[in-house]
Amino acid sequence: MSLGFSHNMMLAAYGTAWRIARPVLDRNKRLKHGLSQRLVPYGWSKRAHVWIQAASGGEAFLAWQMLREMPDDQQLTILLTSCTKQGIEVLEKAKAWAAQEKSYLDVLVNYFPYDQPHLMKRAVEMVAPQTIVLLETELWPGLMSACTEMNIPVAVFNGRMNPRSLAGYLATPEFWRRIRPAMVHAISDKDARRYAALFGEQGVYTMNNIKFDSVSVGSKTAKNPLVGKVLKKNTPLVVLGSVREEEESDVLELIRNLKEARPKTSIALFPRHMERVGLWEMMLTGAQLPVVLRSKITEPPAPGTVILWDTFGELGYAYQLARAVFVGGSLAPLGGQNFLEPLACGKNPVIGTSFHNFQWAAGVIDEKMVYSMEDVDGVFAQLMRILKRAAKPEVTRKRFSTWLQERQGGTKQVMNALWLLLKRG
Repeated sequence: MSLGFSHNMMLAAYGTAWRIARPVLDRNKRLKHGLSQRLVPYGWSKRAHVWIQAASGGEAFLAWQMLREMPDDQQLTILLTSCTKQGIEVLEKAKAWAAQEKSYLDVLVNYFPYDQPHLMKRAVEMVAPQTIVLLETELWPGLMSACTEMNIPVAVFNGRMNPRSLAGYLATPEFWRRIRPAMVHAISDKDARRYAALFGEQGVYTMNNIKFDSVSVGSKTAKNPLVGKVLKKNTPLVVLGSVREEEESDVLELIRNLKEARPKTSIALFPRHMERVGLWEMMLTGAQLPVVLRSKITEPPAPGTVILWDTFGELGYAYQLARAVFVGGSLAPLGGQNFLEPLACGKNPVIGTSFHNFQWAAGVIDEKMVYSMEDVDGVFAQLMRILKRAAKPEVTRKRFSTWLQERQGGTKQVMNALWLLLKRG
């Protein structure tokens, strides 16, 4: 399909901007990983039936969830791409999982090319997919133009678009309408209306957020591996999970207040990034707080100890044992961390006011399953209330499970849409 003179002129200007920016981008710390793949060398990819683009780690988990729902009678080659190292790491794990669980799928993983029009055209020609899936807000002019020229349908799944993004796209509405996706499945009525304002209403639908499908509500099963080794059974415990650098001073104050109010309550501190562990150890020691590294524990420390977690993979186990939970990334304007994980363990977490990364799950805050507090003093007060009288885990799990079930099923929705596109091809 010909895109027309005006579109090609704008696309040429877009390509010029890429050429000017390339020397800077090539030296960018985040983009240096996979640089050779971003330039689409010969043999970058073989042909695939479906190309799924996941911008970063969060979207990569959505792509993995789609692999889980692939039917057992379809032998497909699927290319998964991401822009970031974190996203590629998740996709590689998804590929390894598929090799074990979905061996009839041939899963490929590559870095997403620079959207420079000539590079993206070469990539699309090389892959020759029957359809391309863009997860969330992934509108790439070079890619979408190449697909339009080659009559390859593009689908936006789990779509979201904020007013600011829409205003930017509407500066050049005709450009975008020439390369409109074949279909858009948006996660809310508001998002769907924004896509419709840009592309027109045809092919724009609403769906349940795929992210809800990856959440499972746990129940009490096997013995928790931390019991007896790291914590004595029934030790009163507060977990401070996924604490970020920008909120460390607030969290240190929170720890001091908790220790003063509840000297026999242990505190499990999980920094979001391991490189902060050494500094946390210095701060806690300097504040004359009893601290021990998780990796140094050979038997449960005395009640009231601050356990500084310097090992991976145990936050979920700690949530199971907690009486009260704070989830970080929320006392500074960072967008929040995963507050659904403690809920799935039957604990009502406390967070600050910054949770825009999890705005899609804000309903649990509205229904008082998660407590969003204005500042560190509010967080402390709510943790104290929970410590005095926590909800029964089985009650919280049941309530959260009911809420969650009403919002799941998004993956099946998009898989049905994907098969329609594949049959059309």
